[in-house]
Amino acid sequence: MTNIFIVVILLVVFFFIIQKYVIKQDDTRDYAYCSKGSLLKGQEGAFYNALRAAVGEHAVVFAKVNMATLIAPKESQNKKQFFIASNRIARSYFDYVVCDPRTLAPRVVIELDNGQQLHKGKIERQKLLMHVCKSANLPLIGASVKHSYQVGRLRRLLAAHIDLIEPEKEVRFCKKCGSPMMIKTASHGEFKGRRFFTCSRQPNCTYTENYNVVFDDEE
Repeated sequence: MTNIFIVVILLVVFFFIIQKYVIKQDDTRDYAYCSKGSLLKGQEGAFYNALRAAVGEHAVVFAKVNMATLIAPKESQNKKQFFIASNRIARSYFDYVVCDPRTLAPRVVIELDNGQQLHKGKIERQKLLMHVCKSANLPLIGASVKHSYQVGRLRRLLAAHIDLIEPEKEVRFCKKCGSPMMIKTASHGEFKGRRFFTCSRQPNCTYTENYNVVFDDEE
């Protein structure tokens, strides 16, 4: 019994010393830091500038936005799952977020494909992005670095979510019957407020086309 008591006393003294002289010193130690330079480098910066040119005064572009700044897991009785879900988004970020210029509410999230080969980390990130954006009802657009030099295509990609392009400036023809197409805006449902092309011969022709479709033969 005496031996057990002595061991307990020694353990208490040991943890006291660790707490006072090791952990405390580590918490109060002053570290030196250095700047890493530009927030966006190379292709990231070029794409950001192209995005700003594409949206003009119609939106504000933010880069490398922590996911937890914009979204949060829904309340759950399972505290463990809630903590895990919170931790996942806290460690990741959105490449670019295009926001309303007045309210700064997010309009669309953009993920930049840098052209590198897929690896496990990249695949897991893409899965997380698609899941959180779909769950939070945030539009997600994948863009290539080549769009850094094609502002017109960026405008087309964003036009379904932000009022950037005047409808009368673009003419399309139905790929089913060849008739001129009209631009309409969804008035209800999941895509309420988004624009799309529909054949002018409806209801005889029911062909529709997403407004943000980008054709490879366009400049």
